[in-house]
Amino acid sequence: MKNQSRGLIVILPNNTKLNMTVGLKDRGQDVFNQLYELLAISDLHLFGLSVERDNQPLFLDLEQKLSLYLPKSWRKNTSKEEVVLSLKVQYFVENVQLILNSEARLLYYAELKGRVLRSECFEQEGLYFQLAAYALQADLGDYEERNSAYFSPLGFFPFWIIQKRGNDYILEHTPTLHRELKAMSSSEAALLFMQEAYTLSDVPLTIYRLFKEKKQGCVLVGLTSRGLQISEGRKFDIRAEGMREKKMVFYSFSVLHAIQLLQHIRSSHRLHLNTKPLVMQLKEKNDRGTYREMYITDGADLDMEDSDDELPPMKFLLDQKRTTGTTECRNVKDSDVSKGPCSLEMSVDEPEEMFVDDPEDILRLAELVEGVSVDGPLLLPISHWKDADFLPLALL
Repeated sequence: MKNQSRGLIVILPNNTKLNMTVGLKDRGQDVFNQLYELLAISDLHLFGLSVERDNQPLFLDLEQKLSLYLPKSWRKNTSKEEVVLSLKVQYFVENVQLILNSEARLLYYAELKGRVLRSECFEQEGLYFQLAAYALQADLGDYEERNSAYFSPLGFFPFWIIQKRGNDYILEHTPTLHRELKAMSSSEAALLFMQEAYTLSDVPLTIYRLFKEKKQGCVLVGLTSRGLQISEGRKFDIRAEGMREKKMVFYSFSVLHAIQLLQHIRSSHRLHLNTKPLVMQLKEKNDRGTYREMYITDGADLDMEDSDDELPPMKFLLDQKRTTGTTECRNVKDSDVSKGPCSLEMSVDEPEEMFVDDPEDILRLAELVEGVSVDGPLLLPISHWKDADFLPLALL
């Protein structure tokens, strides 16, 4: 059967819209391949393609066909509405200096900037003004005296700060902070912006909405680079080993949502473990004042054996994730997408000895999802659980 063509739109983190033509049988990776060419970028391994399903974002498995995630009207070519995918940060790194590709870093910066504009850490109001100054330096360069406002507060501040302080207050005080950054390069300002944005608790995380019962009792699960945050209502807390509960059961919207969440957790945990030595290396060098520009340059020609100072490209750290992580839901069919809620069980197994550098810094998800079949119980065993800071998530 001929691979009939279909149109869709991909929205980039900087809100640029790309009109693309894909085949009806194409997979997520085919869209990525087009993005590599259109954007002239060689590394998008921290990003994923996201689609809205059940009023929440769902990251695509790049090995699955697009038709699994998109409306039937798109497949039948009868859709009157635009079909939209979003390129979003799927994996957050603990130190943005690990992002070697300059083009990928610009997209990463754009995403974090958008997240800061939606952030609601009310107790850190002062930080938003410093972040705005970094963003102005990154976007506009050095401050220049002007007779009129040279930026719109809406593009650099969350709306709640604008409501609280007013445009006049922001336009009066922000230029002073911007002026202090004179002669700072755009790349350095963007780097400082991203590092400081990480201190806002609602910025470097992906929110998933689950239920205590089928379609009732909403619970928010926030996936960060270092673990899970569980929220009932607005208050986030981390579930630690000392808690009394042995098991927590949640429901997802569907099998597809549940599998995607578990894969996301597993891959984020692997990235955290793989990058931890590099994060520590960067911290030591930065603490000694030996920060080098090579950490934010393109890593296409890096030779890791030649120098201990060079960082491997992100593709090297995530290749294993791309190959093993995508095989786990290859049996997902269209019929599974709409089968209804799928239960998620959170439990703590009996601990076994596990050798790690710093147990307090690591989310122990050592054996998540070695194989998933939608035909039988979706049981994800977890072992090697010791000194746990977070609960693992097991799919039943």
